[in-house]
Amino acid sequence: MARLVWSVLWGLLCIAAWAQQTARPVYYIQFKEIVHRASADYLMRAHADAVKANAGAFLVLLDTPGGELQATRDITMTFLNSPIPVIVFVYPSGARAGSAGVFITVAANIAAMAPGTNIGAATPVSGDGSDIPKDMRRKVMNDTIAYAKTIAEQRGRNKDWVVKAVTEAASITEQEALRNKVIDIVASSPQELLVAINGRTVKVAGGKTFTLRTKDAPLQEIPKNWRESLLMFLAHPNVFYILMLLAIYGILGELQNPGATFPGVIGAIALLLALYAASVLPVNALGVALILLAFVLFVAELFTTSHGVLTAGALVSFAIGSIILFQSDSPVFRVSFWLIGTMTVLTGAAFLFVAYSGIRAQFRRKVSGQERLIGMIGRARTKLEPEGMVFVDGTLWRAIALDPPIEAGEYVQVDRVDGLTLYVRWQPKPAPTAEERESARA
Repeated sequence: MARLVWSVLWGLLCIAAWAQQTARPVYYIQFKEIVHRASADYLMRAHADAVKANAGAFLVLLDTPGGELQATRDITMTFLNSPIPVIVFVYPSGARAGSAGVFITVAANIAAMAPGTNIGAATPVSGDGSDIPKDMRRKVMNDTIAYAKTIAEQRGRNKDWVVKAVTEAASITEQEALRNKVIDIVASSPQELLVAINGRTVKVAGGKTFTLRTKDAPLQEIPKNWRESLLMFLAHPNVFYILMLLAIYGILGELQNPGATFPGVIGAIALLLALYAASVLPVNALGVALILLAFVLFVAELFTTSHGVLTAGALVSFAIGSIILFQSDSPVFRVSFWLIGTMTVLTGAAFLFVAYSGIRAQFRRKVSGQERLIGMIGRARTKLEPEGMVFVDGTLWRAIALDPPIEAGEYVQVDRVDGLTLYVRWQPKPAPTAEERESARA
């Protein structure tokens, strides 16, 4: 009897343990980002939270065009040293695991793709999207190939195809990836995937084996916190570019109009946000320097006569600086050519307008001091032959007639001012104003 009781108790304990194991949730994130320092930090933070919570697995729903190689290395290192199973699912239909996404997918314990997705094109390129110069290409390529081989071998995947993705920018569909043993399974949804992989055994950090119990496991999302959301928004190349230009525009506007306050405030805020984003983006110092040089040349054009040479140089410097603003092995770190073209035209047009306004101001009648009297109409108080007195702008002035004589009471127009002496010309009686006509009628 005692043996029977102990057998029942042992069975209940086993069932409870099994039930507890199956109840462990699968923590997941939706990774629809460019791979850079900010997005990598979010992924690794989420993975750490899943490990801390003793999750049944860590699932990444992946859709990325690629990104920075160093950030990719940090992510794959996290996966390879994970104490819990890591699942990467290229999802939903239409998603891709491009460039850096290849390494992230291959580094997972379970790699899966949804129908209508693709993976590949992991060839290293320069920051502007072009091929790496020959003197550096072999070094970078060999390093990337060795890195790809290491990951594929450790996860038991097709290293030959992974190398081909690096050397030839090969890209394949989900079915081709399954046939070539690049991934483990094709599934239509995360729930279908969890059912399909239930019971599979994988190796985690330290060579330990782990049996997946995912059939009835609840899915629990790990969202971005406010800091991660803000940083990933700011860290987009186009957003950073606009922030940097706003900072420059605002600071120049404040220097041009001291005390205006608003341009300075906008420029300062944009500058701080741009610096925040620059901390995670592979910003090229030369690109920033060329953009700053462009603005220096634009300002110099306002004070010198270069016949457009400085403006042309500024536009060239601005465009080149914008194109090479980021230094990275991935073309995703590139400002949109449409945005570059638009901002180049707008910036050039703005400074040309300022220059034109300055030129016009040189020929405009002065509106301050005694120079404002030029062009005004007054009346002679005494006869001018040629000297006399005139009444202009509510004040009695000594005047010299340029076309004497001018009788007292006749109208004059100020031609120029010399100290306290006005040089005037005879002016016919002006037509009465509406007020004068109304007064005469009354």
